[in-house]
Amino acid sequence: MPVKAEQSYDVSSYIKAGEGNINSDVNIAKLALALEVDAAIAYTTEAAQLKTPNLVVAAGSIGTNESAHATAIRAAFNALGVSIPVVPASFVNKENRNAWIIKV
Repeated sequence: MPVKAEQSYDVSSYIKAGEGNINSDVNIAKLALALEVDAAIAYTTEAAQLKTPNLVVAAGSIGTNESAHATAIRAAFNALGVSIPVVPASFVNKENRNAWIIKV
């Protein structure tokens, strides 16, 4: 059963870390990128803890979808003239998170 969306979300930790902002289109895209990267990391990390095979597959597939979102956002930066690797690392995980994020 899908969880209902919150009325608002606190992204202040991302803004304080310089991982995006809501003051321009480019910074909103950077914020979206950081959120997608963290979603990919969360789903794949948690999938490894699950015991039910169907849940492992579900969480793993959601995690890869979040990685695809991050890749699409990075590709959009290239289309806007910001030259960055679309896929900066083979995997999205805690160890290479900074390779995926674009700082403000």
